[in-house]
Amino acid sequence: MMVCFRDYYVPWLLNWKTKLFMFIVFVFYMGGAIYGICVMEQGLDYDKLLLHSDPLVEALKREIELFHGGDQIEVAIQNCPNLTIPENRYRIEMVAQEFENISYCECIFFFNHFFFIFLALGGKGTSFWLREYKKYSNLTGSYLNDNRESWIIGVYEWSQLFAFYKLWSQDFVWTNESDYDTLELKSYRFRIGVHRLSTPTDLVLITEELRGVADRHKDLEIVTYQQSRAIADQLNVILSSTITNDTLAMFCMFCVALIFIPNPICALFITLAMVTIDIGVVGFLSLWSVKLDPISMITIIMSIGFSIEFSAHITHGFVSNENNLSAFDRCVDAMEKLAWPVVHGSLSTILGVFVLAFIDSYMVLVFFKTISLVLMIGAWHALMLLPILLSICIPVIERLSDASRKASDRRRKLKENKNSIYAINLPVNVSS
Repeated sequence: MMVCFRDYYVPWLLNWKTKLFMFIVFVFYMGGAIYGICVMEQGLDYDKLLLHSDPLVEALKREIELFHGGDQIEVAIQNCPNLTIPENRYRIEMVAQEFENISYCECIFFFNHFFFIFLALGGKGTSFWLREYKKYSNLTGSYLNDNRESWIIGVYEWSQLFAFYKLWSQDFVWTNESDYDTLELKSYRFRIGVHRLSTPTDLVLITEELRGVADRHKDLEIVTYQQSRAIADQLNVILSSTITNDTLAMFCMFCVALIFIPNPICALFITLAMVTIDIGVVGFLSLWSVKLDPISMITIIMSIGFSIEFSAHITHGFVSNENNLSAFDRCVDAMEKLAWPVVHGSLSTILGVFVLAFIDSYMVLVFFKTISLVLMIGAWHALMLLPILLSICIPVIERLSDASRKASDRRRKLKENKNSIYAINLPVNVSS
C-alpha cells in the first residue's frame, strides 16, 4: 500500500485537475452543510424518547394528525393604565388584538391539496374581561362614562358579583379595596387560545412571538405564561448553548494541539479542519432528519474530539518533517506513513458502530449518524483536502518566514555595524 500511495495516489492528488475538482466538491460540501444548519429544526419530539416499535408512537402520531394540539396562554398587564381615559382603553384593546393575531408558524404548508396557515384562534379563543364588562353593561342598560364610577368602582363591583366572581375576580389586582375613594386597578390578566400547537418547534416560535409583542409595550410591563413555557425556554437555549460549548471545545482542542504539537502553523491547520468538519457534521445531521435537541447537542460536542484525530496526524506528519524536502516529497512521506493507518482507523470504527444502525432507538441512531459522519468527513479531510491545502500553503508560509528571518538578520547586522568602534593606526616619524 505504501507503493500505491507513493507512486499513484499522491501524484494524482496533487495534479491541478484533482485540486480543481476537490475545490468544487468542497464548495458544494460547505454550501450543503450551511444550508442544513439554516434549516435545522429545534426540539425533541415526544415519540423520539420511545422505541419505534412502541404502540404509543403510533398513538401520538394519530393524535397530532387528527386532534391538533392547543393551549391557553395567559397575558398579564402588570402596569395597568388609567382606564377612565378612552385612549388607554382603546390601547389595551389593540394590545389584546395583537396577541390574538400572532402567527407562530409563518410558513404555509401544502397538504391534501389545501393550504393551511397556523394562526391563533383570534377573538373566539380570547377571555378578556373588558369585552365581557361592556357586554354586561349593554345587557343591563348601563351607560359607561369616562369616570371612576364606570371604570374603577364599576369594574370592581362587577367582578365581585356572585355570577362572575369565580370567573373574573382572580384576574384583577386591586389596591385599597376597603376604600372606594382610593381604590385603583393595578394589574389584570386575560387569556388567548392557540391551536395546532403540535411540535416543540411550534412551542419555541410562539414563545418568541409572544415576547416580541410584550416588548413592544414595555411601559405596560406585560408578562405571558403558558404551562409548557419551561420546555420552550429549555429548547430556546439549545442553539446558544451548542454554539458556546462547541466554541469552547474547539478552543480547548486548539490549546491541546498547541501543547502536544508545539507548532503554531500545525495547530492552525488542525483547527481549520476541525471547524469545517464540525460544520459538515451539524449540517448533514440536519439533512439526515436529526433535530437540534439535547441528545444531538451532546453527540455534536462529542464529535469534535473525533474530528481532530486524523487531521492532527496528517498535519503533524507534513509540517514537522525535518528534512529539507519539497511539498511533493513531504506529501509522499506523510501519506506513506499515515494514510493507510487513517484508512484502517476510520473503516474499523465505522464497521464497529454500523451495528447501531439496526437498533430501534432514536438516541442510539443519533449517535450512529454522528459518528459515521464525523469519521467519513474527517477521513476525507485528512486524505484529500489537507494534503492539497498543506502542499499549497506550507511552502508559501516557509518562504515568507525565511524572507522575514533574513530581513531581521540583515537589520541586526546593520545595527551591530553602526555600534562598532574601529581603531586606526597611523605611522608616526620620530626624529632622534
